[in-house]
Amino acid sequence: MKPITLIHSGVAILIGASVGIVNVPSVLDSGKIAQVAVAAEPYPQADENGDYYTVNSQGSGMPYEWEVVDPDPNGLNCRELDRSARNINDIYNFPIRTALPTGERINSPRINLDDRGLPWLWVGSSATRYPCFVRANSRFVRPIRPLPKPF
Repeated sequence: MKPITLIHSGVAILIGASVGIVNVPSVLDSGKIAQVAVAAEPYPQADENGDYYTVNSQGSGMPYEWEVVDPDPNGLNCRELDRSARNINDIYNFPIRTALPTGERINSPRINLDDRGLPWLWVGSSATRYPCFVRANSRFVRPIRPLPKPF
């Protein structure tokens, strides 16, 4: 079945169901609709090194709430975006803006990769003009829950 035909069929079923002329369970059991594709939401997943990468992102970002789990009593360094840097992807060299204490919850719209391919959380919202970054690694942070889009 062509995708456009499938869409038209789905719309017809929804309209029919809403006015009471189509019995949705019987249509689904009939085998006429073989499969419905549902887009999976992006989520963070740690690799064997504990580095979190985005799964199913398709470039759309991944707004998530995270918790700082770094046991360092001085806190987790959050590095300020250095717009004057020659290499904007060497996040590990950005100046430290603040240290986040263990247990603090932070919001992040996405994971950025540095020039070594290591992941960093953008701390703040997607509209934050001056974000800071923390390493997206299970030694330092853990994902709590997805946040609504846009964030």
